Amino acid sequence: MIQKSKQVWQVGEMVKVGFLTLKVLARVPTPGDHAPDAYALGSAKGAIYRFVPHFGLTKCADLEEAMQDHS
Repeated sequence: MIQKSKQVWQVGEMVKVGFLTLKVLARVPTPGDHAPDAYALGSAKGAIYRFVPHFGLTKCADLEEAMQDHS
């Protein structure tokens, strides 16, 4: 039986999103919209992403864009 390991979604930790392994750069609280908090993630090659659980992964131009309020 294969058991899924729990991921630690804290700044500085490495997480797997699909087939990508990314570093958590920041947690972006999203109060008031009833959606999960977003995360700014970075790849080893320098690409920046915004990830919202159940809503997906979006590639961003920079960290500032990844941390913007998208509500």
